[in-house]
Amino acid sequence: MTLIVIFLLMITAWGGNMRANQAKIAEIERSVDALSEAIEPTVLNNDPARLSRTLLSIAEAGKYKSVTYSDNSGKVIATTDQVRLGKTSEAMAKSPQKAKATNENGSIVVRRAVILAGDTRLGNIEVILN
Repeated sequence: MTLIVIFLLMITAWGGNMRANQAKIAEIERSVDALSEAIEPTVLNNDPARLSRTLLSIAEAGKYKSVTYSDNSGKVIATTDQVRLGKTSEAMAKSPQKAKATNENGSIVVRRAVILAGDTRLGNIEVILN
């Protein structure tokens, strides 16, 4: 009987941790949705250097591992990870209209399209957390 009670407590704790992780992921996705809308004016200025500075500020403020912006084809225009600059990311080219988090190589990766006025896709944003 004691083992059953301990087992049920373990399951309850595990379930609570799962719900907490899901809530954290949902919060991260909402923040990337907001970031996508916030960077629209900078993207429209068509100034990659300024966009890079903006992404660096976002990464530092959010304590993100990296923040990247690509055009619609997935070509990286601005990023905090200079190794990726100018390269093409097929995953970014397929960014959804709402932020979607995935677990890739032990990091949480969130991608979202940057959309102007509800239907004009300007590009994509990707945020990587440790």
